[in-house]
Amino acid sequence: MFKKYLSNTAGNIGMMFAVTSAMLIIGAGAAIDISNVLSQRNTMQSLSDAAALAAVTSGETEYADVKAFVESSLAINNHKDWDLTWTLTIKDETAIVEINAVYATQLMSFVGKDTVPIAAVSEAKFPVEVPINIALVLDTTDSMAGANMDGLKAASAVLVDIFSEFDADTRVAVVPFSDYVNVGLSRRYETWITVPPDETTNVPAGACYMWQPTTCTSSETITEDYVQDGVTRTRTRTNCLASEPDGPEVEYCPSAYTRETNWKGCIGSRSGLYNKTAAYKGKRIPGVMNQTCGEEVLVLTDDMTAVKAKINSLTTRGNTYIPVGLINGWRMLDADRPFQSLSNKEEKRQRALVLMTDGKNTRSISDPYEDGEHEDSDEDEANALTSELCENIKTAKIDVWTVAYNFDDADSKAVLRSCASSAGQFFDASNQAQLKQAFEEIGNSLFTARLSR
Repeated sequence: MFKKYLSNTAGNIGMMFAVTSAMLIIGAGAAIDISNVLSQRNTMQSLSDAAALAAVTSGETEYADVKAFVESSLAINNHKDWDLTWTLTIKDETAIVEINAVYATQLMSFVGKDTVPIAAVSEAKFPVEVPINIALVLDTTDSMAGANMDGLKAASAVLVDIFSEFDADTRVAVVPFSDYVNVGLSRRYETWITVPPDETTNVPAGACYMWQPTTCTSSETITEDYVQDGVTRTRTRTNCLASEPDGPEVEYCPSAYTRETNWKGCIGSRSGLYNKTAAYKGKRIPGVMNQTCGEEVLVLTDDMTAVKAKINSLTTRGNTYIPVGLINGWRMLDADRPFQSLSNKEEKRQRALVLMTDGKNTRSISDPYEDGEHEDSDEDEANALTSELCENIKTAKIDVWTVAYNFDDADSKAVLRSCASSAGQFFDASNQAQLKQAFEEIGNSLFTARLSR
């Protein structure tokens, strides 16, 4: 009897195994079909995106002509030769492309699901001549000397020419930066700035003493590395190894002289939270004494000849402190003091900031804080403030573009990459040709239609 029971049970198990196996096979087939559906849907979305952009960048105004560009885009990009149906709708200066297809299932048909409908929809705005304010924040530190500065001037000329080609009301500001930013001596007595008075100190003549003239009789030439604004360079110098008297001792009497403390147009950083916003808010910006900080800023202008002339006048000096460039570029795009431009209040006017630097932060705010100076070298602190300013600028609805030019510091590039408004708005240019290409892409993108969905 026990053997008979085993025989019957085996039959039941075999039946259960057959049913279970069939369910597993169908389930595996369904998973494959679902994966294929998702893959086809993603590809179709790319097709509709490309078709929508083709529509709005076609330059055509008649529906039939725009439709021809959509049809051509779909034909070129439909590499899998799917059987597609599509529609083009133009409404409120927007092109809407909808694509439909049917996916034939492989194993889901066993459960009565022979096909799955797939759709993709994309919308894009037709280009319109939207007025725009643009701040060019340009690194003019010592590390930019030579070929880097030549490359910047050449690439910037291309960018400004692009601005000139469009009929939109375009205004551009230029903010050269290093340790500080030069706002110009003419702004010394404006209400938003605080500058100490210039001082002249009379230093009396020193006590006379006897001095022995000498002549170097043996010397050596030394080649050594040194760091200039984060860049290691090489220089040679002569070191005297031995000398001998050259005539009798003579009396030397140090002369009286004057020591001057004056302001050359440089501004530094405000303290605390005030250093993280462009708005004046009643807190004056400190002028920094006895600093030379390059060429004066150029406020927003639609005179592209003046923009080119300003960029061509740039020279190099000092160390890199990106936050001072960022915050003053932001100020150019703010309606409040110090550079108050009423055009920044226009609702339809876009605002964009382009930051270009060739190196990492080598300066930070002096600790303890003193008169807005940037004399410390805490790179982490400077990077943290750079990142925070970038987020604040983007929160203020300003489009941010960043360019790393001819340097290899991974941490700094990561800061610049996250600073940009999107991944596609960060550029890593290793040479003049790539910088020119980056500026061309930025210029064209500022006036090119983008997908709205």
